[in-house]
Amino acid sequence: MNTGTDPSGLSFINHMSAADQAEVGQQIGAQINDSVLHGTTNIYTTASGDSPERLHEVARAHLDGGNPRRAEEILRDLLENGHHTGERCHLYVLAVVSERSFSEIDAEPTTRIGNAMRMAADRPRDGWRDALDVVDKLLRYAHTGSTRGAAVGELAAAMTRFSKLASDRRDEIDRHLALILSGTVHEQLNSERAQEVARTRMDNRRAARAWMFFEADPLAPIPWSPPPRLTIVDWPAAILGSVALVMAVVSILRTGITAATVGAVVLIVIGAGMVLRCVVVWQTHTQHTRSARSRPPLAPNQQPTPLDAMIDRCFRRGDSSGLWDLTAAYRHDLKHRLGEQYGDDDTIPSRLKWLIDWHATRFGRLHYYLLPQTPVAARAENLRDIGVLAWVSVLVMVTISGHITAAALAAVGWTAIFGVGRIASRPRARELLDQDAQILFSEEQAMFRRRSGALLAERPTDQQMARWLALDKTYLKDEALRRANLQESDLVTYVVLTARAPFARGGRVEGGPPRYEAYMVTVLLLTRFGMRTTRTYLNLATGNLHNEQRRMCTYDAVASASVTERLVRGFRSDGHPQSDLLDGRVFQLTLLNGTHIAEVEEYLRTSPNDPARTSPSLSSAQISGFDTALHILEAVATEGRDWITRDHERKQRWARNWCTNPPPRPRADHTARAKVR
Repeated sequence: MNTGTDPSGLSFINHMSAADQAEVGQQIGAQINDSVLHGTTNIYTTASGDSPERLHEVARAHLDGGNPRRAEEILRDLLENGHHTGERCHLYVLAVVSERSFSEIDAEPTTRIGNAMRMAADRPRDGWRDALDVVDKLLRYAHTGSTRGAAVGELAAAMTRFSKLASDRRDEIDRHLALILSGTVHEQLNSERAQEVARTRMDNRRAARAWMFFEADPLAPIPWSPPPRLTIVDWPAAILGSVALVMAVVSILRTGITAATVGAVVLIVIGAGMVLRCVVVWQTHTQHTRSARSRPPLAPNQQPTPLDAMIDRCFRRGDSSGLWDLTAAYRHDLKHRLGEQYGDDDTIPSRLKWLIDWHATRFGRLHYYLLPQTPVAARAENLRDIGVLAWVSVLVMVTISGHITAAALAAVGWTAIFGVGRIASRPRARELLDQDAQILFSEEQAMFRRRSGALLAERPTDQQMARWLALDKTYLKDEALRRANLQESDLVTYVVLTARAPFARGGRVEGGPPRYEAYMVTVLLLTRFGMRTTRTYLNLATGNLHNEQRRMCTYDAVASASVTERLVRGFRSDGHPQSDLLDGRVFQLTLLNGTHIAEVEEYLRTSPNDPARTSPSLSSAQISGFDTALHILEAVATEGRDWITRDHERKQRWARNWCTNPPPRPRADHTARAKVR
């Protein structure tokens, strides 16, 4: 831990730590991000003519998934078209206030919230009406320090009613009203929820399931059998050797047909047949081994494909025993095989990652636990030696019988035995290769069934990923308060910024906001005396936290707060603007001495096939907390320490607007009207 003061008078506290397998260091080089798009669900998409129930489901998915502005838009259309229910009114109010601070709830959102409240008052009493009434009370008396008299009692009653709501309703209210409620009110709401947040952020087997969201749907394996190695000399050798053997027989018979000559001919024929059988068995296993280990040649100056890069990354990541150099041949074969089978589609590498990981594990297993040689293959090595000795014996016996020329020709005839043996062994070697391929294919299929079954059954939903991230943000805020020895009541306000961590994989459900395997989370706590920032690496897949950095500064040291957008704005032929294409945004909080005390970056075009690139309409949800942070911190940079006084005045006006606006009176339902009549 380092403590000190820099020339501008800024006091700071810095602390960095590494946990689990995290490393503190600098990564330099090309950033390769694996991003997947889950297009098998349509939870975020709408179509013309959708029923109100379908639109309600999509709006609820957007709200739970962390995109409240889209949920607000859909629910507003439903309410304006007369499709209002207690649940929709409740969700609409939450969507309006979600991810907005009190200063962003101006006249227009306030009016829309009031209209929704009046619509809900006309609905029968149920759990949604009860939850909405609690939200109404909390919004009216959120800033008790700015109101007097009955407000305190009303707030206490709202707290009691809040505690009686269902757990899901309390979670929703706490999550979406977090930026609205004052520190004192939020402290009362969270008095019993801090431990619950710490516990539930790891529930539903998060560590075992969250990584599945960033895995593409696995591609089924395809059987593969390498062709036997062929040489162009087999047939010429067989023909030349056969001619030599025929000439050897003719040479013997030209001396006359006697018992000795007939015996020599029979010896050559029978010996050749016996040796041929040995050569066929030997060459069968030799060709099988060579074909299985054959290496296709590399083209000169061949550039690695995305599939090649994926194979190298998977093997390097799985190289915990220092076998990287030994995997070169295996990786080369796998690159050739998968490239031949699946082509060069950019989506293939991520969908084959499961298969590549399995082969990396398989190589390590085969390296340490070599399979024993089969008895047939062991005998084949012996048959080679037996065949050579047998043919040498034939040549010696023919020579002893006086047929030296025939023996010389028979020696040349060995090429016939070898060539014919190789040709005859090819179908047998093919059968062995097919058997190996079938065994490998069966193992790959078994792994594919396990992997695809686990992904389909265990992969978390997009809403579950959003909930884990929301709980992580709350937990990090609570931890920042605890480490700073602060209470919620000490806060004027706070901001949580999240951005994609370097080299983190991404995943997205079609139509929904992108999720990342790891985030850089920045928490800004604004108190009456200064501002504290905490920057943490969050592994969303495991929930682990790494490399925390903490700083503190006074408000007088803040120079500016800014957001820089890398934006391409296009126009249609009629001159009207079309959807903006956002490449990235950078948030910076700069001190008087030029130091960036908080800097959060998000670059969307990290890879050509990044799914975030295909949906520019999601740009507003890409950087969680940017707009709120800019709204608050611009006031800090402009007004300095006086911003607290201005903030207090704004809260007073906001509280008066809500408290002087009486709550809607519930209308009598149809049953009550009938009784009156």
